[in-house]
Amino acid sequence: MNNVINQLRLAIIMLAVFAIFNLVAIYRQIDSMSSDSRIVNYAGIVRGKTQRLMKLELSSQDTGSIISELDQIIKGLIDGDEELKLVNVRDRDFQSNMQKIEQDWDKIKLTLKDLRSNPSDQNQERIIKQSEDYWDLTNATVSSAEDFAKRHVQNSKNLAIILFFANLVVLAAIWKLSQNIKLRLKKTVNILASSSSEISTTLEEQERVASQQATSVNEITTTMDELEASSRQSAEQAKAAVTAAQRALKLTEGGTEAVGETLDGMYTLEDKVGAIAEQIVRLSEQANQIGSISQLVSDLANKTNMLALNSSVEAVRAGEHGKGFSVVANEIRKLADQSQQSADKIGLLVSEIQSAINSTVMVTDEGTKTVTAGVKVAQKTNEAFAGVADAVDKVVLNNQQISLNLKQQVDAIQQVVQAMDTINKGAKETANGINQTKVGTQQLNESALDLKQMV
Repeated sequence: MNNVINQLRLAIIMLAVFAIFNLVAIYRQIDSMSSDSRIVNYAGIVRGKTQRLMKLELSSQDTGSIISELDQIIKGLIDGDEELKLVNVRDRDFQSNMQKIEQDWDKIKLTLKDLRSNPSDQNQERIIKQSEDYWDLTNATVSSAEDFAKRHVQNSKNLAIILFFANLVVLAAIWKLSQNIKLRLKKTVNILASSSSEISTTLEEQERVASQQATSVNEITTTMDELEASSRQSAEQAKAAVTAAQRALKLTEGGTEAVGETLDGMYTLEDKVGAIAEQIVRLSEQANQIGSISQLVSDLANKTNMLALNSSVEAVRAGEHGKGFSVVANEIRKLADQSQQSADKIGLLVSEIQSAINSTVMVTDEGTKTVTAGVKVAQKTNEAFAGVADAVDKVVLNNQQISLNLKQQVDAIQQVVQAMDTINKGAKETANGINQTKVGTQQLNESALDLKQMV
C-alpha cells in the first residue's frame, strides 16, 4: 500500500514539477518578448527624436531636454536602464549598431555645438548630412532589434513544442503508472473482501465475549462499592474513637497537670508551714526574752521606787534645802510606779503571747502532719493519672493504627473500584468499539465490492 501511495505521490510531484517548469518557461518567454518590444520601441524613439531634434535646432529652438533624453535612451539600449525598464541585449549585431549610433551621436552633438556658435551654411549642410547618415544607421538598428525579437518569438514556439512533447511523455508515464496501480488495487480489493468477511465473523464472537465481560465486571463493581461503603463506615467509627480517646487523653493530661500543680502547691505549703513553725519558735524565744527584759524592768522599777522613797526621807530631813530634791524624788517614784505597771502589763501580754504561741505550735504541728498526708495523696494521685495517661495514649495509638489501616483499606478498595470501573468502561467501550468496527467492516466489505466492480 505504501508503494502505491509513493507512486501516486511521484505522479503528483512529476505533474507539479512540469507545471512549474512550464509556468517559469512561459513567464520567461513573455518577459523576454516584453523586453524585446521595449527595445524595438526605444530604438524607434531614438530615430524619431533625432529627426525632431534637427528640425528644432534648424529653427533655433531649445533642445536641451531632447538631448538629455536621447543620451539616457542610447546608454540604456547599450548597458540597460532600470528606470526605462531596459535590459542589456546580448545580440552581436544590435550591440555593434548601438556602438556606431553612440559614436555618431557624439559627433552630431559636437556639430550641433559648432552650429550654435557658427550657424554657417557649411555647418548646416554638415549637420543635415550627419542626420541622414544617422537615420540610415538607426533604421538598421531598429531592423536588427526586430530580427532578434523575431528570433526570441521563434525560440518561444520551439520551447512550446518541446514542452508539449515532454508533457505527452509525462502523461504516458502517469498512464502506465495508473495501470500498474489498478492491477495492484484489484488484487488488494479481492484480498480485502475476503478478509473483511472473516473479520466480521470474529468481531461477532468478540462482541459476545465483551458483553459477558461487561456484565461480570459490573457485578464485581457493585460488590466492591458495598465493601467500600462498609469499610468507609468502619473507618469513620475508628476515627470517632480516635477523637474520643484524644479528648480523654487531653482531659487526663489536664488532670495530671492539675495534680502536679496541687502537688507543687502542697510542697510549697509544707515549706511555708515549716517556715511558720520556725518563726513561731523564734517568736517564742523572743517573747521569753521580752518577759526577761520586762522582769528586769520591774525589778529596776522596784529598786528605783525604794531609792526615790529613801531620797524623799532624806529630803525631809534636810528641810528647806531638800525641797527641790524631794520634788525630783517624787517624780522619779511616779515614773518607777508607771514602769512597774508597764512591766506588769508587758508580763501579762508575754504570758498571753506565750500561750497563743503554744496553741499555734500545736495547730502548726497538726497542719504539718495534714500537709504531709496531702502530699502523699497528691503523689499517689499523680502516679494514678500518669498510669491512666499512659493507658489512654496506648489506646489512642492503637485506634490511630486501626484508623490508618482502615483508611488504607478504603483507599485500596477505592483504587480497586476505580480500576473495576475503568475496566467496566473499557469493556463497554470495547463492546461499542467492536460494534462500530463490525459496522465499519460491513461498510468496508461493501466498499470493497463496489471498488471491485469499479476496477
